[in-house]
Amino acid sequence: MSAEPSLSGWARERFGERADTVRRQLAVSLLEAVGNAQDAQRSSLSDKNFAYGSALMTRRYEALVEGFRNEPDFQMIRPYGSPHHLVILNGNLLLPFRYAKDDRTPITEARVSDGRVSALVRELFDRFSPTVSYHQEELDLSAQEETERASVRVELERLPADTRLIPVAYAGNAQAGLIRLYWGEAELIDGFGRIRWLHCEPVPLTGLSAGPAASLRHAPPATAARFDHGSLPDLALHARSRIERKNDTIFPVSSETPEETAVTGDNEHP
Repeated sequence: MSAEPSLSGWARERFGERADTVRRQLAVSLLEAVGNAQDAQRSSLSDKNFAYGSALMTRRYEALVEGFRNEPDFQMIRPYGSPHHLVILNGNLLLPFRYAKDDRTPITEARVSDGRVSALVRELFDRFSPTVSYHQEELDLSAQEETERASVRVELERLPADTRLIPVAYAGNAQAGLIRLYWGEAELIDGFGRIRWLHCEPVPLTGLSAGPAASLRHAPPATAARFDHGSLPDLALHARSRIERKNDTIFPVSSETPEETAVTGDNEHP
């Protein structure tokens, strides 16, 4: 087995004496998040990866919070418009995102989003990444985007001005799990999520355990109870009034609530 890469001067400068512990916990947390998403995919019995993507979209943030919660100088922030909490450790804000589904895509081609970047991602890079040296294209903003960024700023202005953004880029899929993991510092160079790494280094994944969740993934399945032994759920159904039924255009049927915006838009669709 190859030796674990030694810590760089950058890692020690950013996280001090705890750099090795932070690097290891980062890998453990994301291994656990990906393993949880694989569990969800297997349980779905589907050949589509929606269950995997939805689970990982949430668990990658939650696992970092759980893994670092007891560390000194731990903070977390839930930015405006996002359902997820971001971890801040030693003044470093961790931003996890998937840059590839395979082992062939180079980290130099990493993007923080599958489409146009959100107002939150723009603001995080503009406020907390190193000084931007160039842009591949102008980041023209619409009036709506400007409004969204103004709302995001209110929350982020509570953080110290010397907070540094640490992009955490991973490659993986529902079949192979977590394949590659990198961290470093970068600048956003266009509105489609392309970044330029100012510093980038791999986070080793060998010889690590994903904690309690790992043993649960390989444990024998428990004997399932009969489907008719559980209590019936309260569906809380309500009949529509006569006026609503006769005026569908005014009172349309609505069966879903609107979703909140994810920090980075990289849901794992097939």
